[in-house]
Amino acid sequence: MRDRLAITACTGLVMAGLLGAMERQTLGQPAPAAPADTAALRAQYEQWRTEFKTWGKWAPVGQESKGATSLITPQKVAGALRLAKDGVVVSLAHAEPQTVAADVAAPGIFHRTMNAITDTGSTDNYQVSYHGQTVAHIDSWCHFFENGQMYNGVAVKENVTNESGCAKGGVMNWRDGIVTRAVIYDIAQLKGVDWLDPTVPVRRADLEAWEKKSGVQIGPGDIPLLYSGRWKRRAALGPWTGQVAGYYPDTIPWMHDRLPAFIGHDFNIDWNPRPGWEGMRNPIHVAVLIWMGINIIENLDLEQLVATARRLNRYESMITFGPLPVEGGTGSPVNPLVVF
Repeated sequence: MRDRLAITACTGLVMAGLLGAMERQTLGQPAPAAPADTAALRAQYEQWRTEFKTWGKWAPVGQESKGATSLITPQKVAGALRLAKDGVVVSLAHAEPQTVAADVAAPGIFHRTMNAITDTGSTDNYQVSYHGQTVAHIDSWCHFFENGQMYNGVAVKENVTNESGCAKGGVMNWRDGIVTRAVIYDIAQLKGVDWLDPTVPVRRADLEAWEKKSGVQIGPGDIPLLYSGRWKRRAALGPWTGQVAGYYPDTIPWMHDRLPAFIGHDFNIDWNPRPGWEGMRNPIHVAVLIWMGINIIENLDLEQLVATARRLNRYESMITFGPLPVEGGTGSPVNPLVVF
């Protein structure tokens, strides 16, 4: 019996090693060619800049607006609370990074410094640059600009300074916290894999196929949580950067039709690599943060969440989180909690 276990374990290690080698070989190949629909999507993207703007929908243009989080009404909150049936609570934040890695730039290291240790207690300081690829965080409108404006036509020049940060469009918009309905999009399960190939984006057809399979879908004010298996893959093969199974441009109309409050992902939300989109920075970030007023919550650790959802066969739940109330902040680290 012991020999059989040893053989099984060795076989598993060999298979994991072969899988890792295959993926590393894939990531070492030249950048893929642009998909066949790239030119058409680029043209549509330019049309969507105007067609999909929600400026003025929830506040006059040029004024502060909470964007699509305005759709989290008291009724929406009450409905989300009713989803907490079993009292099972799951955190969606990975441990803060302590060492530099492929997906952890030096500024992203979470520095915890002890100030003093006395007979009666201790204190410490925290410091981190949370925007990036590792820390679970939300963005604010003043994190992304286009043509001198941020979401809802707020002028950058009058509202963002080195001294005060964001007078409008900052993270204080969400200081009262978020409580709403989350819908888990388990695309890895849909495709029958442990994790998605990070070089292949998630398309609208994938999202809709999962909705049909699971029987649930997002609506106004909800939050989709897209599971690619990022952290499981990282644990098995090590950290990487430059390839993300993120949302493809054909998901932008889906987002506009549904108007979720936030777009969630276990990595950055933009697909990468982006052949045919050279010179355009983070097209999905731009579309949601600047045009549509949909916020972002990314780098989430969805491993425990997905394991729980699969066990319970429930892919909708209550989610709650809140930013640090930093006046002028461009975003905030968060530790979202899902309650089944």
